[in-house]
Amino acid sequence: MPEPRAVYLETRGDIAELVMNRPEVLNAENWQLVRDFHAALDEIGKSNDIRAVIITGQGRSFSSGVDLQSLSNGELKIDWFRAFDEGVRRLEQLHALTVAKIRGYAIGGGLQIALACDLRVATPDARLGLPAVMEALIPGMGTYRLPRFIGLGRARRLVLTGELIGAEEALRIGLLDWVVAEEQLSEKVESTIADVLKGSATAQSFAKRLVTASFESDFDKAFAEYLEYQERSLASSDHERTMAEYRARKSPRG
Repeated sequence: MPEPRAVYLETRGDIAELVMNRPEVLNAENWQLVRDFHAALDEIGKSNDIRAVIITGQGRSFSSGVDLQSLSNGELKIDWFRAFDEGVRRLEQLHALTVAKIRGYAIGGGLQIALACDLRVATPDARLGLPAVMEALIPGMGTYRLPRFIGLGRARRLVLTGELIGAEEALRIGLLDWVVAEEQLSEKVESTIADVLKGSATAQSFAKRLVTASFESDFDKAFAEYLEYQERSLASSDHERTMAEYRARKSPRG
């Protein structure tokens, strides 16, 4: 009997849900999870219809990070760490809106996946952090992304101490966007996506690229890319439709 997929994808209309599926180990990341993560991203990339992707974990946690059993057995070498962070980068660069739906632990690689998403919604029991130093490791490209979210000082604290913080503190310092009760989690994620998808897919996609690259480019390069994307937005059918709707609202009624 084939082993269950460690990541699976469910699609409904223009929304996909990418689910990490190792609940027995709090969705800890091993080779199978990384391979299945890439496979799910391949599937998303083949679709022109998907406008939003929810990333979540099966069971009571988002993800507890690297699988310590696999790590201690010597199964996870530098090629695994490269493949994992390449997957996180692919997630970060998706054109679709990405929303992390978090309960329980989002630590280590779990937090790195959440940081690669556009928005993060969590329950009050969420615990976040980068405890890699406790395993004598570097917390991946979390060292690159975390300071951009919460500032250098706070990032140093979390990276160097490996401490975990609760949902309310994470919300206060900018790691989370919303904290809602468990029974409201799915509703909040769905309503947030519905609100965002009212906007122009073209403009949102270009704006997302610019924001993602804002810490990686100098001003002149960012300005040139902005002008290119703005010109393409102005020429899009989304913009034409939006302006037509505006004119219709403003036209005098007989």
